[in-house]
Amino acid sequence: MGNGAWGQLCYTQSRCCGGVVLTPYQTLLLGDLRGPDSYGVPLVGWKGQIEFLRSPGAPAQPGPLSARDASTFVEEVYILLRTQRVVQLYRGYETAGLKAPFGIDHPSFVQGLLAKRDPGTPDGQWWSPARPSMAIDNMRLPDADRSEHRASSAITLEWNRIDFYLEGSLPAGTLVYVGRAAPQQEKALYGGKKYGGGAMQFRLLTTPDKAFPWLKRYVAS
Repeated sequence: MGNGAWGQLCYTQSRCCGGVVLTPYQTLLLGDLRGPDSYGVPLVGWKGQIEFLRSPGAPAQPGPLSARDASTFVEEVYILLRTQRVVQLYRGYETAGLKAPFGIDHPSFVQGLLAKRDPGTPDGQWWSPARPSMAIDNMRLPDADRSEHRASSAITLEWNRIDFYLEGSLPAGTLVYVGRAAPQQEKALYGGKKYGGGAMQFRLLTTPDKAFPWLKRYVAS
């Protein structure tokens, strides 16, 4: 049975090969990833580090993500797929070397919490297929558009101020982890805001300079 027929059987019966029953969310995510206009062909699926789906001919490696990385996906569910077309991806990152990214009067600086941050950098492996805004072409991104992109991708201020965006084209035939961004809660010192998530997010298997033939930078503010 070919991959397409196997996939259809799994989705319509909510089962994987081997008789494993898929959860409603797993079925929904796999349905989003199939079809002629989808990002690619689902090969392996995990919930956390537990495999629930494997397509015939799927590679033995790479394996599941770490528990920390898996937790950034809705229900810790993510799929390894092979892209079947070129996919445009975007990543926000902040200015390097900022001693007080939210101001010297911000509690995060006053209470010495900056050393605990892991700020967004241009060489990160987390990317989004959602184009931030048409305004990105003018090298500026309005606050409203940036906030919407931040909310759907669940990018907290604690993690990333988003001063810049990178755009790249992921080639067809690339292996990549894909799922929907899980909600995130900002720490109280950063405002306590909750980001709903839900947007597709891609986790590269390598660094951006190796994954993309070219990268373009935009100033977000």
